Amino acid sequence: MVLWPRIAGAVAPLPVLGVGGVGRGRQLAAALALGCEGVWCGSIWLKTVQSEVLPAIKKKLFTAGASDAILTRKVTGEQCRTLCNAFSEAYARSGAPEPLPAPLQNMLCWAHGRTRVERANAEPFLTYPVGQLVGDMNEES
Repeated sequence: MVLWPRIAGAVAPLPVLGVGGVGRGRQLAAALALGCEGVWCGSIWLKTVQSEVLPAIKKKLFTAGASDAILTRKVTGEQCRTLCNAFSEAYARSGAPEPLPAPLQNMLCWAHGRTRVERANAEPFLTYPVGQLVGDMNEES
């Protein structure tokens, strides 16, 4: 949010969308007040009835706090924010291997591993990319 007015000023007259932590009308109002033309919403859509997210993952999203959305390279090989799970906790331990470079880590963990974890409904390993807004998501809408 701190960057929105700087970016809007630096690229004017190009339109700027506010991104990050936008899930309510007050964040939209703040973005407009800070010089943005609109916002880009991401995580907030995961809690909708229409979302492709499995019910077991939604349940984890609804009980997660903002600190459960961790910034990691362990899922894709590139920095991304995702819901903490047993896999990310294992990678955080001392002596854990370094993640593979992208796209190999993505193929290992997300493209193939995610499908198997979801099919097995292995709750401790369920995860999904999500921002810190997850701490404000507590029910399906």
